[in-house]
Amino acid sequence: MSRFGAAAVVGAGIAGATVAYELARRGVRTTLFEQRSIAYGASGRNMGLLLNQVEPEVVRIMGIALDAYRELESSRFGLRQQRQLLLARDSEQADAAAKRAVGIRGLGVSVEEVDGAALRTELPQLSVDVLGGWVVEGAWALDPGAATLAFVEAARAAGAEVLTGTRVHTIVEQSGRVHGVISDRGRHACDAVVVATGPWLPQLAPGVRVTAARGWVLRTAPLDFTLPWIIEEMSWPDQDVLGRVGGRPTLADLARGGYDRPVVQALALCQVAGGEALLGTSMAQSLRDAVEGVDMPQRLAERALLVAPGLASLEVGAAWSGMRPLTPDGMPVAGPVAGSEGLFVHGGHGSIGMMTAPATARWLVEGNADELAKLDPARFELGG
Repeated sequence: MSRFGAAAVVGAGIAGATVAYELARRGVRTTLFEQRSIAYGASGRNMGLLLNQVEPEVVRIMGIALDAYRELESSRFGLRQQRQLLLARDSEQADAAAKRAVGIRGLGVSVEEVDGAALRTELPQLSVDVLGGWVVEGAWALDPGAATLAFVEAARAAGAEVLTGTRVHTIVEQSGRVHGVISDRGRHACDAVVVATGPWLPQLAPGVRVTAARGWVLRTAPLDFTLPWIIEEMSWPDQDVLGRVGGRPTLADLARGGYDRPVVQALALCQVAGGEALLGTSMAQSLRDAVEGVDMPQRLAERALLVAPGLASLEVGAAWSGMRPLTPDGMPVAGPVAGSEGLFVHGGHGSIGMMTAPATARWLVEGNADELAKLDPARFELGG
């Protein structure tokens, strides 16, 4: 993409912020448009975890993303390494954790099996039913909103113009080629447009298959102890399963009710600066602007107490949801849109946006053909 003279990036979540940074630092005249504020959506509403619980391919991409985070002033967004616990409550979860541990170890990451009694020695609040788990080195945490802002500020320092409170309504095309965008501020001329608007991506790139799923997070009062690990209950599925969650409900689904009940739910727990904890997590179909999932704080609390009943008296100060953009296979889309020269997309990162977007943005701007082939927006129509 660096061959273009001027580019418009639409969306200032982590997907758009990282692309704007990569473009601007290579000398492309870049304008970043955001209709609300920086990290307004899921990029400011997630737990900020970079974990090894997903497939080895995602762990590989995360390693590249970490290099991009380290290029910035990471103290501004609290990038820190922590131990991760793949926790198993039952035999099915124990089998899943063991398989995941083998895959992670194959990437050179240190993992160690620990039984339930040893886990309860470090964290007495855990249930006696917890069978055990695997402690994984090399997990990371950060403040997701602050990290997104750091990429925006780095883009601005490299010469990018950042326009918040500005909606892009239309992409201007002529003879199959991009010539600019029309926003609240009028027409903006450019020869490349990157659409990075999360679950709203199809509004500007209609042929790209990205849908929405809603996830919830609770924020607790400060803990009176130090949490030994980032805890991830082993009931979170692989990316291809997550992709299927994002399918749109039918009229029959809506008529039956309950389409917004979580399809995926697992305990995730981490401690943040100040001693508070973030607790999640879930994923359910979403119609984006509808009022959905109002019982999810209760559901998350119930799930947490199955794993750690000793946390029953912990106060909860806030709860919120964010929408995750999903593709049919759960992996991102990054690359050109067929039939529109100069039009690109960067999105569909689902629950792995903070883990992968800095890497996929770099590949997009560099034009890394080998990596982008796997993220081609047309791969679903091609049967890939």
